Amino acid sequence: MQPYFHIRREQIRRLHIEHYTQLRGQFHFHSHVELMLIEEGGATAWIGDTSESLYAGEIAIVPSYATHQFHAEQDTVKCTDLFIPTFLCPDFMEAVANKRAVHSVIRNPEATAKIKAALAELEREDLNSIEQTGYLHVILGTVLRYISFENGGPDQNTDLPARLLLYINEHFKEELSIACIAQAMGYSGNYLAECFRSTFHIGISSYINTVRLKNALTLLREKKKNITDCAMESGFSSLRTFYRVFTQELGCAPREYLKNE
Repeated sequence: MQPYFHIRREQIRRLHIEHYTQLRGQFHFHSHVELMLIEEGGATAWIGDTSESLYAGEIAIVPSYATHQFHAEQDTVKCTDLFIPTFLCPDFMEAVANKRAVHSVIRNPEATAKIKAALAELEREDLNSIEQTGYLHVILGTVLRYISFENGGPDQNTDLPARLLLYINEHFKEELSIACIAQAMGYSGNYLAECFRSTFHIGISSYINTVRLKNALTLLREKKKNITDCAMESGFSSLRTFYRVFTQELGCAPREYLKNE
């Protein structure tokens, strides 16, 4: 399936750190800058259109809005994940605006040790806001030193992509088109379509169908409603469109999918 917008992640408007012993997530994206530190074991990182192997002591960097997924076959992985809302790192966002990372993993032991030490400080309960800013500068300054960026990335000097995603996630069950969104948000349809595609590498209509399909799958798995009701309640205007999107994304018809669930 197409990557999905991690709406729950987006709603956390503060710096936060999570620890995992399993990595089997789906492709997704969010506006936060993310750093994944592998402490034990190994994993594969898919970031954008590239994949890289991660080993203990290495750190992957996920830029704002980059599609990504981390996966580890074994259950012995141990990792720390840092999420930084973009409003907490304006200098970093300015430095990487309209650029993309040439590679996404820091392997230098000195650099990863510096970031790991700063991560540990960020988890202190008595940390004040000035200290937090200082440790973030240490982490992101190290990222800029060891990760090369080149021109060609999406323009991240606007909150419009996030507003677009939030609007779609709030209204996908309704009749929704580029024209409707443009009228509601006060932009031209062509401008919104170009902004969305340049940021997420997917068209608005395709993304709306992906969100609707994800909701329909949730309803289907509950097995409380028939296929038609699940499709209509998820915003699809016709069963024909639902079956087309379903087959394109999952490679089978809904009834066949349910038999295998």
